[in-house]
Amino acid sequence: MMVSNKEEIKRAIEYLRLHGQKTLTSMLAALLVWLFGILVFIPLADSLNWQTRVLVSVLFFFAFSVLIVQTLPGLKGLIDVSAYLLARRYGVAKGLGRENALAVFKHLLCIVCSLVFYGLYFPFLASFHPAVNGIALIVVLVLTFFLLLKVFSILSPKFLEWLAKS
Repeated sequence: MMVSNKEEIKRAIEYLRLHGQKTLTSMLAALLVWLFGILVFIPLADSLNWQTRVLVSVLFFFAFSVLIVQTLPGLKGLIDVSAYLLARRYGVAKGLGRENALAVFKHLLCIVCSLVFYGLYFPFLASFHPAVNGIALIVVLVLTFFLLLKVFSILSPKFLEWLAKS
């Protein structure tokens, strides 16, 4: 068991070395595009007229989306590495099995990422139409609901065991 943990840690470190910098650079570039779009160019375009605001919003939406799509493979790997480290630190120590702890933390990190992405896309979607923003929110909430159901199905036996002891 110790050898597999050391191998997993070596793989995690190697993954971070290979893909961490590229993913972080793409994320920072996407954040910069987002900041300039939301804080500078869209308000400037809005001061001209609403058609210009929509056009500038579409341009920054697509630029931001392209950068986000470039980061998704690396982000998935970072989520896997982070989930492994969190599961090793907290899940296994609390009596969860390795696979269950890994699944719980992966799902929780996916929920956090989806909420962060929704928060970043919110200004773009709201500038198009409130209904588009509402549809995106519904999709994120449904995804969050199903991921939380998976987490609760994994944690419920431990919770019931804890209640029985109390």
